[in-house]
Amino acid sequence: MKTFHHRASLIFLFFLTFFYILYSLYSIYSSNAIIADDLSFIYSTKSINQNYLDFTTSFLNSGSMSARPVSGFITASIIYLAKYDDSIYFLGLLFFPLSVLVIYFVLRKILPEEIVCVFILFYAISIIGTSVQFSPIMLNSNIATIFYLLSIYCIIRKKNLIISAVLFLFSILSYEIFLPAILLNILIIKETKQKIIYAIMTFTLVLLYRKYIQSYLFTNSYQRDTVSNVFDVHRNLNIILWSGKIFMRDYFIAIYKSFGNLKKVNVLEWITALMISYGVFRVLRSFNYTLHLQTMKKIAKFSLFGFIISFGIFVFSTYKPSLFGFENRNLGAIRLFFTLLIVSILIITAGKNRWNKNVVIGMFSVSSFILILTNVGVKNAWIFANDFNNRVFKIIKVEIDKNKIEKGDICVDFDTHNVTKNNPNFVLREPVFFNNWESRELSSRNGIDEKKIKIYNSERYNGCQYKIFIKN
Repeated sequence: MKTFHHRASLIFLFFLTFFYILYSLYSIYSSNAIIADDLSFIYSTKSINQNYLDFTTSFLNSGSMSARPVSGFITASIIYLAKYDDSIYFLGLLFFPLSVLVIYFVLRKILPEEIVCVFILFYAISIIGTSVQFSPIMLNSNIATIFYLLSIYCIIRKKNLIISAVLFLFSILSYEIFLPAILLNILIIKETKQKIIYAIMTFTLVLLYRKYIQSYLFTNSYQRDTVSNVFDVHRNLNIILWSGKIFMRDYFIAIYKSFGNLKKVNVLEWITALMISYGVFRVLRSFNYTLHLQTMKKIAKFSLFGFIISFGIFVFSTYKPSLFGFENRNLGAIRLFFTLLIVSILIITAGKNRWNKNVVIGMFSVSSFILILTNVGVKNAWIFANDFNNRVFKIIKVEIDKNKIEKGDICVDFDTHNVTKNNPNFVLREPVFFNNWESRELSSRNGIDEKKIKIYNSERYNGCQYKIFIKN
C-alpha cells in the first residue's frame, strides 16, 4: 500500500517528465526550428491546390509513402492543414509525448508504477534517435512505437492474437523499425501452437500488403526493404562495428559536447533538471527492489533480446546505425529497448543488497540530471542548426543582391562535415543544409526567389553558374 507521500512523489515525477517533454518541444516550435527532410515537407504546403482527398491520395501514392500508408495518412493531413498556417506543421511533434503516454499505459500493466515512471523519464531524455523527439516528420516512428506496444499489450493482457497481429501490421505500415521485433512478440506467447498461428498470421498480413495490396493500391509502389543485404557479410560486420561505436564511444562524446554548452542552459532548465533528479530519488528510495526482482530479471532478458534484434532492421535496408544527424531517425526501437534494458539492470543490481540499493538510487538520480542537460544540449543544437541554415541563406541573399543575380544556379560551400563535427554548438552533428530539396524552403524564408534561383550545397552538386564560399 503506497503512502500519501509516495503517491505524491510518483505524481510529481510523472508531471515533471511531461513538463520537460512539452517544454522542449515548445522550444523547437517557438524557434521555428525546421531542418533536414522537414524543410521539403513544409515547403510543399505552399503549392497545394487540390482538395483534401485528392492531395492525400496523391501523397500516399508517392514512392516514399506507399509503404507507410498509416503514418502517411496522418502526415498528409497535417501537411494539408499547414497550408493555412505553417505552425500547424509542428503538430507532428505531439506524437512523441503521445507515444510516451502509451508506453506508460502499456508498461503500467506489466511493471510497478515506480519503475514505469522512471523508465518513461529516461526514454524521454534519451539521446538515442533524437530525430524521433525533435523532428515533426518523425511522427511515423512514434506512431510505429504506439502500435507496436499496443500489439504487445493485446498479447499479454487481452490475449487477442488477431488484434495484436493487426496492430503490429499498422506499426510496420507506419515505420519499419519494429519489423524484427515480431520475434519478441512470438517469444512472449506461451503456447507453442499459438506461437505458430501468430507467426503465420502476422507474416501473412505483412507479405500480403508488401507484395500485393501495395502495388494494387499505389502506382508508385516502392519496396523499401533490401533482402539481398542479408548475404552481404562485409556490410553486416560493419553494422556490428557501427552499432558498437554508438554505445562505446559516440554516446559519451555527445554527453561531453553537450556539457561544453552549459552556458546555453537557462535557469528554468537547470531548475527542471534538479527537480527531476530529486523526484527520481524520492520515488526510488522507498521502492521494494527485492519484491520485484524476478519480474525485472524477465524484463531484462526480453529487453536484451529486443535490443539485439532491433539492429536487424539495418540488415534488411540500406541504412546504417548512427547516433549522428538525421541518420539517427531509425533508432526508435533501439531507444525503447536500450532504455528498458539499462533500467532493468540497475533495478536488479539494487535488489541484491542494501548497499547496492543506495548506490543505484544515486546513479539513477545523477544520470537523470546529466541526461536532461544532454538532451537540452541536443535541443539547443537542433535550434542552432536551423539558425545556421538561415544565416547561410542570408549571406547568399546579400551576394545575390550585390551581384544583381536574377536567375541561375548557385553552389554554396561551407565545409559541411567540418562544421557539424567541430563547431561546439553541435552535439550530434545535427543536420545543416545539404540536400537539394532543403533549399527551396530556406530560400523562401530568406527572401530568395526559389523559382528563378536554385541553390545547392557544393558537396552534392558543383556544376553551378555561380559559387559562394562561406568561411566559418
